[in-house]
Amino acid sequence: MSATPDLDCVLIGYNDVDLQWVDEELKPLRHASGGYRHFRANTVCLDGDRIHFTELLNRTLADATGRHPGLHVARTPSLACCILKSFLAHRGLRAEIVNFFNTDRDRLIDLLAQKPRAVAITTTVYTTARPIIDIVECIRRYDADTTIIVGGPHIYNVCSDHDVETRDFLLQEMGADVYVFDSQGELTLSAVVAALRSAKPDLSAVPNLIYDGDGVTFTQTRRLPENNPLDETNIDWPLFDPDYITPFAWMRTARSCAYNCAFCRYPALGGALVLNDVEVVERQLQFLAGEGLKHLYFIDDTFNVPLPRFKDLCRMMIRNRFDFTWTSYFRCSNADEETFDLIKAAGCVAVFAGIESGDARVLKNMNKKALVQTYRNGLRMLAERDIAAYASFIIGFPGETAESVQHTIDFIQETAPTFYSAEAYFHDPKVPVQERAAEFGLLGAGYSWTHATMDWEEAQAHVERLHRSVDRSVLLPLYGMDVWSVPYFEANGVSRGQLVDFLRAAQAMVVRSFDEDRPDYTAERARLRDALAPPVNA
Repeated sequence: MSATPDLDCVLIGYNDVDLQWVDEELKPLRHASGGYRHFRANTVCLDGDRIHFTELLNRTLADATGRHPGLHVARTPSLACCILKSFLAHRGLRAEIVNFFNTDRDRLIDLLAQKPRAVAITTTVYTTARPIIDIVECIRRYDADTTIIVGGPHIYNVCSDHDVETRDFLLQEMGADVYVFDSQGELTLSAVVAALRSAKPDLSAVPNLIYDGDGVTFTQTRRLPENNPLDETNIDWPLFDPDYITPFAWMRTARSCAYNCAFCRYPALGGALVLNDVEVVERQLQFLAGEGLKHLYFIDDTFNVPLPRFKDLCRMMIRNRFDFTWTSYFRCSNADEETFDLIKAAGCVAVFAGIESGDARVLKNMNKKALVQTYRNGLRMLAERDIAAYASFIIGFPGETAESVQHTIDFIQETAPTFYSAEAYFHDPKVPVQERAAEFGLLGAGYSWTHATMDWEEAQAHVERLHRSVDRSVLLPLYGMDVWSVPYFEANGVSRGQLVDFLRAAQAMVVRSFDEDRPDYTAERARLRDALAPPVNA
């Protein structure tokens, strides 16, 4: 690869850890927390290996073709890395991206040979330190001198959820040099990287940092929460090689969420909802379309909020006659019939619908501000337009009962979304429902909790009952495969019909694992192969 002169920073995207390690870490806690059963309900044990559904797909294709295709949605461009590279470039700082750590280690090693001043690790979807530790160890092996910076949601949670002693222990375990403690962090990262250009960098004046000052203790600088203008965190697409940002790309047109669901802390972290102007989005889409974009992922948490702006976005895409399809989050409760016509005409092929429950009382407790009938109508109108719906559900939220779970099962069976996921409630003590803890008798945290009408063990049992009962929608699990994967798989030769048939067989494997520790999956593996026949072009 060609060298980047005076390289300031290497940005590292996703690291997909070995699930066997996760299995071994969680298993000792299986009687104290639902985390282990949650993990097993979203993965498969095959040939002695604990794997996610994407790897199951890869192995099935390898059986059919003799070649492991290495499919993984993380091979599409890292949104966090693209945003950070653009932000740094606008401040005169040079950065390069290692997109997917698992497949791009050789690129990382080549970049480390250029002695970059810093390596920055993103943590957008991590819930443990293991992916970070693996990356840090690799960096240290090839460049012991570079400054390793870690930021993003996982670091923010570690720094805000623990006392100083626990926090420092967890950061020490990760092994990096500098941690960015902010819910945004772009500005802080740029300040650190700029400071590292000095022969004797001084980080003490940079806010929102926790850094290893002497190899023994951490220094924390003052907190100055960022509120970066959204236009300054847009991706500067011309900075990137067209082969990198096509045929898939990710885009954010808004920050934060307009709602206040009782199980979610994101609006409090993200601040007030901030939106890009439609004209700003249009210019970006025109550039990407000109480069050959085939599918775009809109990552806005509430893409169709506010509704008038969303309709304007759809009309803009229709007017431009863009030759690409797209996927997004979508609130069925914030859409009229015209909206469904517009998204179809604008190129939408799949949506993530956070429905969460089929029970009116639970939805009210969640502050979802939605009616069950509205969700029924929304899923029906998506199906009528052949737009794949991925409906997510939470089991065990305060107020949940066996009866309300049955209402959710009945709802899934009646509405038949293309894909679904169901997980036991995870309680973060900083979410809004904590304010009603006394009312609900809510105690505990994480996957270990109890309230007046259910506890975590009952919730996990109901999740398993749901997976056994649902046969009109297919499980698209939470590890390694979700609605964002569907267009990626289709582009690599796996049709939606093939994927649905494959997932039915995979769901049967998960259900068998509830009763058998080491099932013989001979029949299911044959069904998997049949689902993907004839061999796809990977």
